Amino acid sequence: MIERCHALATYDGLRSHLADATLCLAERYVEGAWLVVSYPEDEATPGSVSALLALAQHEPAVGWAHSSASALVAAIAPGRVLTLTTSAQEASLLSNQLDVDRVIECRGQRAWLRFSGTEVRGFLDRQLGIDLLGGDFGYGRFALTRLGLIDVAIHADRDDVFDILVARSFSVALARQIALRAQAEGRSIAIDPPTG
Repeated sequence: MIERCHALATYDGLRSHLADATLCLAERYVEGAWLVVSYPEDEATPGSVSALLALAQHEPAVGWAHSSASALVAAIAPGRVLTLTTSAQEASLLSNQLDVDRVIECRGQRAWLRFSGTEVRGFLDRQLGIDLLGGDFGYGRFALTRLGLIDVAIHADRDDVFDILVARSFSVALARQIALRAQAEGRSIAIDPPTG
């Protein structure tokens, strides 16, 4: 049994009250996370992939993701789909349908952070190695990149909301780094407790 511990539980750095903040970093508690592998020689989409793609309603192309109120399904490379859900019910149903030869369960390895605010796109554009202001990273785009020295996956959920996936062991360091960079720019950041 994976310990039910929130990734940002030990964060004790800079933060503002939500009402005073221009940026907000919140953790979404991950109930289930899987990396699914399919191969070019597969004649049909494996059942385990189909089960996860049902959360997305369709298979995203590489570099794209689909999100819903409780799930994120991202094509991170050809034949590699990463899926996360905040729903215990979805996680339970999917766990029973997945082919262990094609699926890596990674719930204990990933933190799902949601970064939002009216200034979030411009702020992240200055922090990431990808161009968020040039118009090519709109709604639904997904990329693997770095924020400072930390590897992250970033998803543009909406213009002012980004999902950041990071290794759990780096989540607090990432929150500290974001808070310090925001402070250096004269911005305030709220770091909220986990949400579903």
